[in-house]
Amino acid sequence: MRMTVTVQQRRPRYLGAATGLLLLGSAGTACFRTPLEDSMPPGPMPDSGVYRSDVAHRADLALDLIPVGETGVGAFVSVSSGGFHTCGVRTDGAIACWGSNSVGQATPPAGAFRSVSAGDLHTCALRTDDTVACWGDNLDAYGDFAGQAAPPAGTFSSVSAGGFHTCGLRTDATIACWGEGLYRITAPPAGIFSSVSDGWNHACGLKTDHTIVCWGLNLVGEATPPAGTFASVSAGENHTCGVSTDGTIACWGDSEFGQATPPAGAFYSVSAGAWHTCGLKTDGTVTCWGDNTYGQATPPPT
Repeated sequence: MRMTVTVQQRRPRYLGAATGLLLLGSAGTACFRTPLEDSMPPGPMPDSGVYRSDVAHRADLALDLIPVGETGVGAFVSVSSGGFHTCGVRTDGAIACWGSNSVGQATPPAGAFRSVSAGDLHTCALRTDDTVACWGDNLDAYGDFAGQAAPPAGTFSSVSAGGFHTCGLRTDATIACWGEGLYRITAPPAGIFSSVSDGWNHACGLKTDHTIVCWGLNLVGEATPPAGTFASVSAGENHTCGVSTDGTIACWGDSEFGQATPPAGAFYSVSAGAWHTCGLKTDGTVTCWGDNTYGQATPPPT
């Protein structure tokens, strides 16, 4: 995934091997692509150096997209998709993951879990004893320790894995974030919250009074929520969307591909991705908007 807005500290996430690079960087530079990206929109790569080039697990994604476990067997109660992997909670509480497993992000630990959140290159889940377990990448883009997969002690009611950081809602309704602290993303505001959503370089929390508070990078307004009351919030890469208490959806931040321009109608929930967004309507159908390069904004007709 890439963006075309100029930002000096924008950094790559994936480094390819012999067949190319998938990078995030500052604007005004060229971009190499892997064979998997032939139809991907053009984007920039960093204008100085290559990050983590000595890290073997940043292998080419075309070679790394492998299935993990018996993912086609059994029933699930929830699912979460991350950068290039997906995880689900089975009906027996075990977690199964599939997709890219370059840094162990698709190798969950044993045990029983309530929920799971797949981030960019790491995954976190809430155990049935309300503690958080994380696995996968624990470094930043430069290869230094970040700690996004090293959760703090304590009990939580939910967890949300982002880029190089993770946020969780503690059982006392406060928010804790850990990992890379760029843009003060790991310094959430004080207050009592009912949910939290961690994006790429920003995060948002829904307070118990149904207002939204966001923190972190605010390059294009992704961390500036509108006034009003909301039932839920979802932070994407550079945009955020929330379901208002009247059932309509409001989005803010980058809308280069229309990802922050929701349709009219009444919704139960919304999920913001990188360049597209999907919402569950009150009639049970799903509608999506934004980038549709790979059909990600074309849900099945059911």
